[in-house]
Amino acid sequence: MKTVSSYLSTSDFISLSNYSPNMNEDENIPEIPGVDPTETQITPFQEIIINEIPLGSIIDIGAGGEGVIAQVGGERVTAIDKLQSEIDEAKDKAPNAKWMVADATELPFENEEFDNATSFFSGMYMSHEDKKKIIEEIHRVISPGGELWIWDSKIDTDKDQFIITLTISLPDKEKFNTGYGTRITKQDEGIYEEYLKEAGFIIEEREVNKYWFFIKAKKI
Repeated sequence: MKTVSSYLSTSDFISLSNYSPNMNEDENIPEIPGVDPTETQITPFQEIIINEIPLGSIIDIGAGGEGVIAQVGGERVTAIDKLQSEIDEAKDKAPNAKWMVADATELPFENEEFDNATSFFSGMYMSHEDKKKIIEEIHRVISPGGELWIWDSKIDTDKDQFIITLTISLPDKEKFNTGYGTRITKQDEGIYEEYLKEAGFIIEEREVNKYWFFIKAKKI
C-alpha cells in the first residue's frame, strides 16, 4: 500500500463493501493492509458531502491523489501539488483541470490572479510553519473578497500516525471511499483560524466534527 503520508485508494482497504452509515464507530473502522492499529489511529469512515465549491477561478492546494475539487470544478480549477506522483494519480479523474507541480509556500502566480481557493485535506501534511506561509500566499493570489474553503482532519492522538477514512459524495458522481494518512499527531481548526486572521481573512463559516472540520474564510 501507499505510505502513511499519502492518500489511500479503494484498493488499500479491506471489506469496504460492508461499510454503512448506520454502523457504530467501531464497526466502521476498516482494516488497512500493512498498517498496525496499535501504532496508527484509524478513524471510522467519515462522510463528506460536497454539494458546491466556490464560484469563478479556483486555486486548489495539494490537489493530488483523488483530485476532489478538480473533479467538481473542472477547467475552473488550477490544481497544484508538490509531487508529480500525486498529480499523476489524480489528473485522469479530472482531465479538464489545469494541473501543475508547485510549492504552495511560494506560489508561482501574480497577485489577485484567482477568484477563490480551496484546500481539501492537504494541510494535515504540512508543518504549522508551512500552513502559515501557505495561507499568506493564498491571501496574496486571490482577489479581495475572495474565499478560501478548507476541509481538514481534527487530530489528537498519542499514536505515531493518523489515518482518516472518508466516504466522499460529489455532484453527479458515485460515492467513493478513500483515506489520508499523516505522521502529524496534533491539529485542529484553531490553528487555522489563528493563521487565517493573521493573514487578513475573516471566518465566515465553520463546521467542526469529531475527526474533521470545514472552514470558509473571506479575504478582507
